[in-house]
Amino acid sequence: MRILLVDKEEFNKVGGIGVFTQRLKLHLINREHEAYVVRFSNKKNNQKNTFHIPYYFANERAIFVPKEESLSLFKKYIFNIKPDIVYTAIGLSPLDIFIPTICHEFGIPAVGVWHADLNNSDSSYQLILKSLFLTYSPICKQFDLLHVFTDKLAQYYINRGINRNKILVLPNGVDTNIYKRIKQTKFKQKHAINRGILFLGRLTSDKNPKMLINSFLNLNPQDNTKLVLVGPGDLERSLREEYKDKRIIFTGLVKDEKEKVDILSSCEIFVLPSKFEGMPLALLEAMSCGLACIASDAGSNGEVLDRSGVVINHSHIKTQLPFALKLLLDYPVLTEFLAERARERMLDRYSQEVIFGNLVSNFKNVVNKFRKKNLEEKHISIDKKIINKIESLWKKTIDYVV
Repeated sequence: MRILLVDKEEFNKVGGIGVFTQRLKLHLINREHEAYVVRFSNKKNNQKNTFHIPYYFANERAIFVPKEESLSLFKKYIFNIKPDIVYTAIGLSPLDIFIPTICHEFGIPAVGVWHADLNNSDSSYQLILKSLFLTYSPICKQFDLLHVFTDKLAQYYINRGINRNKILVLPNGVDTNIYKRIKQTKFKQKHAINRGILFLGRLTSDKNPKMLINSFLNLNPQDNTKLVLVGPGDLERSLREEYKDKRIIFTGLVKDEKEKVDILSSCEIFVLPSKFEGMPLALLEAMSCGLACIASDAGSNGEVLDRSGVVINHSHIKTQLPFALKLLLDYPVLTEFLAERARERMLDRYSQEVIFGNLVSNFKNVVNKFRKKNLEEKHISIDKKIINKIESLWKKTIDYVV
């Protein structure tokens, strides 16, 4: 099959959607499919079969305002590549609302994927995100298949009139053969780590790293108990300057997977205190490497961990996080038990090989069904009111995060 993937450039050179796309692209190529990527980016990419769509504005929450020529450029890519199917992330920009229609005009089926998920938080951003989920319902109906990571979001759209047979519930995943615990790690030896607590992700306010640092320091741990923060972000410089403690280690961006696994394996406990999430790869990678995990109930964290980790209600994280950290530090047997449960759950439910294989099988089914469809079948039209509503929501989101 010839498959076109639509994603976005990642700020700070790291991010879940970009990593997901690259891993899926590699999976497709290794199985002799033709994979192409169209990416929201103002930088031309030298990677083979990767093209860019320019934009006026974007911020670290990845909200893109495309240029006037973006729509015609996307049509040009579709015409030249002639894919069998288009797989696009939803919620990147207002251009999303036209993608199913454009694909259908060229006689190509379209699959949309939400990397975001419903959240228990009532923050301003989450309320806007829930409004986007609702307002995007007519667009989601246009896709030939809607891919969501959780039953929770699937039920949300079923309740809003989308046929259950057009929704694919398939979680995120990682390669459990790469992300597995190693006994001897260079990082552990270099930094003289006896007990290690790890944070992996962007150092931004929505990931809440400062809450984790303060919780760690309030425990007054021993010198050989270290907090390791892996990742870049707009808070990195200020956090480095504020917390000059030998028990806190900032690594910056780590892209090499072998190096990342080495760092993961140097620690016993992983913490993700995010304010909001989708289905975070960082959590899945930590579970796969056999770390005992503590996470807020943002996004899909609770569903992913289930009974194999500690899930904290975000509204109580200030009091519950120090308690959870102390519990796992004081009781290594409990830490080891949760670590084993986390790895077992990864192997059982979140193996990338199985998940991507399932996704590709669904691509094939969508292509076959689309080709058999009555050519005169009318797609759902999107009137001006809906378009204006979406544009208004995007503006509110931009105003909120700027």
